[in-house]
Amino acid sequence: MHADSSRQYDIITVGSATEDVMVHCSSAGVITMADQNGETAFMVLEYGGKIHVDDMLISVGGGSVNTAITFAKQGMRVGVVSKIGRDEPGDRVKRRLEEVGAYTGLMAYSDTSGTGYSTIITAFTGERTVLVHRGASRELGRSDIPWDEMAGAEWMYVGALAGQSWRLYPDLAHFADEHDIKLGLNLGTSQIDQGLDEYGELLECTYVIFQNDEEMRRLTGVEAERGDRDEREICRRLHDHGVDIVVITDGRRGATASDGRAHYTVPAYEVEVVSTVGAGDAFAAGFISALWHGRDLPAALRLGAANAASVVGHQGANRGILTWEEALQFVDERSTR
Repeated sequence: MHADSSRQYDIITVGSATEDVMVHCSSAGVITMADQNGETAFMVLEYGGKIHVDDMLISVGGGSVNTAITFAKQGMRVGVVSKIGRDEPGDRVKRRLEEVGAYTGLMAYSDTSGTGYSTIITAFTGERTVLVHRGASRELGRSDIPWDEMAGAEWMYVGALAGQSWRLYPDLAHFADEHDIKLGLNLGTSQIDQGLDEYGELLECTYVIFQNDEEMRRLTGVEAERGDRDEREICRRLHDHGVDIVVITDGRRGATASDGRAHYTVPAYEVEVVSTVGAGDAFAAGFISALWHGRDLPAALRLGAANAASVVGHQGANRGILTWEEALQFVDERSTR
């Protein structure tokens, strides 16, 4: 089927770990401004005002944590590589991971910074603005990586890296390539804006890349067009750089995947959106989990979309994450309606 019993881990997640304060604020306004380059939306709160909050939740998050929870709940042996502080938030991150069966013994500790922290404000639309303090996560460096223990993994998922940790991208990519590890990649904003010329060598080692529609355009330099010609061109350019599978997510409009031979698209599942935070992590992890379980690309897209749809229906980045059986049931119930 999928698991190789000779491997210690089915997947390693690398990225940020944070404590999150989720704030739902229906009184926050949204203003859209348009110029020749397109439209940009801004969340609006009264300057100097005292704003009523509808709901609040304290949870844990970060790319390495959110994806690890999906992988663990969907049956994969997962190890988490991130950096946290020697503090109570760091303890809470580890406890949450251990609750679902993820291995936290690969995580590093900072002696100078606390665990990362995010305040996530969700408006009436379900969209969110994130105030993020990277904390210890930004310090993750080469000496913090347990290279020997990671060498036997089947998969590695590397989320957005910030601070000095972005320097790890090429090291992790080449390590994955040298050890026959399938690399799943989600680049951060700074790396996306440097484009394909800067990150071409890294992409040669990448098995599957996940970015949203806007990020893909900035990464590849492809302009938006009607129809799917632009998406096909994005995929072509990334395949030319060595990426095996390209996945483009587009929120409520669904997602697209290409393996260089065929192009697949699935719509997003219709659910009531509570908060979009964590949706991208849920989609990517659900997609990889499906591949690991032996499913093809169309099925992986549907199962990734199912996990994302469940997450956006809950407050918090990982409260709605599905088990493998729940994901299969979610897809099956909606395909027979």
